[in-house]
Amino acid sequence: MSENEDLFTTRMRKATRKIHSVSDALVNAKFAISLRDETVWGGGLFVFYHIFAFLEDAKERLNMPDLNKLFVHRILHRKKAFEEDLRHYLGENWRNFQKSQALENYIDHLEYLEKENPLLLMAYVYHLYLGLLSGGQILAKKRNVFGERQPQDAYVDKVTDFSHIDISQLKKDFRAAMNEIAEKMTPEEQKAFIEESNQVFLMNNLIVNSVGGQSQVMWNMFYKVSALFLVFVGAVLAFKMHIK
Repeated sequence: MSENEDLFTTRMRKATRKIHSVSDALVNAKFAISLRDETVWGGGLFVFYHIFAFLEDAKERLNMPDLNKLFVHRILHRKKAFEEDLRHYLGENWRNFQKSQALENYIDHLEYLEKENPLLLMAYVYHLYLGLLSGGQILAKKRNVFGERQPQDAYVDKVTDFSHIDISQLKKDFRAAMNEIAEKMTPEEQKAFIEESNQVFLMNNLIVNSVGGQSQVMWNMFYKVSALFLVFVGAVLAFKMHIK
């Protein structure tokens, strides 16, 4: 690679910038407003659990050297952490929850890739796990700051818990592994990989949209804000009447 040539991960970031921005905005709109509602948070975990679990199970089924290499640290295996969080937020029967059509379509697509072009599964591994190491951490912090006040012994989310790990270094190692893998790809394979990367964010957006419960949370917040506003207006009017 020449000095002036972008790294493959940089090329992917530039190529997916637009859809990635849409995806970030959607996740924030869907979940940031609903941080106080644990069932909504659990619903988000539910849809993404099935994607992360599929990718980790596919890794074991395929045993591809490059796919194995992309999991640069054992802490990236998040399936068990998702399951523990889902038991906490949705109860022991969380596996009986119905999957949305968007989630079913997502899984069908991953199954197709595993059979026909498993190389492209790495696009999902790269973007989803990097997203968990970045945006997932931000959402977790927002929940701690803006959620209901919790006692000191409150439950700690497992899926976003990377304590005792240098996340910055982990992301560097993750990107480095992706770039090393890409060096062995043909130009056609790299192009297909980048095209599939846009598909990753598109399909993520569809399953995020399928998560229910946000509307009720927004109405609850609206009622609370409206009540506070009416109290404020009443206080102002009372003050004006008093000084007349």
